Amino acid sequence: MGTLVSWQIEKSVAEVKAASTALYINTFIAPHLQDLSGSVLSPGSIQGLNQAMERPDFQASITSVRVWNHDGLIVHSSEPDLIGKKFTPPPASRKAWAGTIAAEFDDVPGDEEIAEQFTGLPLLKVFAPIRNFETGGIIAVVEFHERAERLNSELIASEWKTWLATALITLNMMGCLFVIVANGSKTIDRQRATLKERVSQLSELLRQNRVLQARIERAAQNATEDNERLMRQMGYDLHDGVAQLISLALLRLDRVQGIEGDRENLQKIQKALADALTDTRNICKGMLLPEIQTLTLRDALMFMIRQHERRTGTTIAYRIADLPDSAPQFVKIALCRYVQEGLNNAFKHADGQEQQVEVCWDGATVTVEVADKGPGMSDGNITRSEPRLGLAGLKDRIESIGGALSIKSIPGDGTRIKASLPLVNVGNADAA
Repeated sequence: MGTLVSWQIEKSVAEVKAASTALYINTFIAPHLQDLSGSVLSPGSIQGLNQAMERPDFQASITSVRVWNHDGLIVHSSEPDLIGKKFTPPPASRKAWAGTIAAEFDDVPGDEEIAEQFTGLPLLKVFAPIRNFETGGIIAVVEFHERAERLNSELIASEWKTWLATALITLNMMGCLFVIVANGSKTIDRQRATLKERVSQLSELLRQNRVLQARIERAAQNATEDNERLMRQMGYDLHDGVAQLISLALLRLDRVQGIEGDRENLQKIQKALADALTDTRNICKGMLLPEIQTLTLRDALMFMIRQHERRTGTTIAYRIADLPDSAPQFVKIALCRYVQEGLNNAFKHADGQEQQVEVCWDGATVTVEVADKGPGMSDGNITRSEPRLGLAGLKDRIESIGGALSIKSIPGDGTRIKASLPLVNVGNADAA
C-alpha cells in the first residue's frame, strides 16, 4: 500500500510538472521552431532558442534541452556537442510524437548513448510535441531535463510518511485483532470447560443408563428362566397330579363296567376321562422342555424340530449354521420356545405345509426364521390374530432380552416369522 501510494504521488507530481513545462515550451520555444525544415534551423530561430534558454528562470531549473526530429537527429540543444548528431530516440518520445506530453522521474540520470553532465542528480524528463501553428502537424519533439532534487526529497519524505502511516495502521489492526482473538480464546476456553462439564455429566448419565439397562436385561433374563421353571413345575404337577387322578378314575371305571344299567353312561364317562387324560398329557408335553442345560444351542433347536416331527408326523426342512457351543440358558429357552410356538402355529393354521426352519449366525447375532406355505394372513389379520396365536407373548419374550421379532405373511403364499437375538450383548449383560 505504501509503494502504491508513493508511485501514485510520483506520477501525479510528474504530470503536473510536465503540464507546466509544456506551457513554457509552447510560450518560449515553439515559436522559434516553426521554420524547422528537416534538420535545418534558420539563424534567427537558433538565436531565439538560445535567448529563451538563457533566461534566469530557465537556467535555475533546466539542465538540458534537446530538439529531436523524426529521424532521431538532434537539431538543437543546450549542449552544442550534440547538435547534428543522430541517436536512438528515447522510448518516452514515442508518446510525444503521438501528440501527448510524456514525463518520467529518473533518479539515475543519463542513458547509454547520451552522457548527462549533471550526473548524480535526480531529473524530471519531459517530452513535449511541437506543432506547426498553421497545419497542426508535429514537426519536432523537445526534451527537457529539469533538476528534481527537491522533488526527489519530497517524494522520499512522502514515501516514508506513507510507510509510517501504513505501519501504524497495520499495528493498530494487529492489536485490535490480537484483542479480539484473545477475547475469543477466553470465550472458547470457557465454553470448552462448560462443554467438558456437560460431557462429563452426560457420560455419568450414560453410565447410569447402562447400569440400569443391564439390570433390566438381567431382570428380563431371570424372569424368562423363572417363567420356564414355573411352567416346568406346572407341567410336573399336572402330570403327577391331575393326570394320575384321571388314570386312577379310569382304572376304577374298568372294574364297574359289568353293571348293565349304567354301562352306556360309564362308557361315556370313560371316553371323556380318556380324552381329558390325553389333553392333559399333551399340555404337559408342551409345557415341559427337555433338560437343555447340557445341550448346545444347535442341539437344543434340533431337539425341538425332531420332537415336533414325532408329535405331528410332519417333515420339517431345516438349515442350521454353525452356532457357538456356549450360550446363556435364557437364550436357549427363548429360542426353543420360539421354534416350538412357530412350528405349532404352522401345523395348526397351515396344516404343516412346507414347514421350514433356518438359523443363521454372523458372529454377533443369531437369527431364527420359521416359515410355512399355508394360506397366510393379511396385515390386518396379523394384528388381530397375534394375541390368539400366542405371538404377542413370544414377541415380548424375545424383545425383553434385547432381541427383535418380525412377522411377514402374504395371503396364499404362507407366513414367515423371524427372530434376531444379539448373543454378544446379551452375554455381556448376563456377565454384568
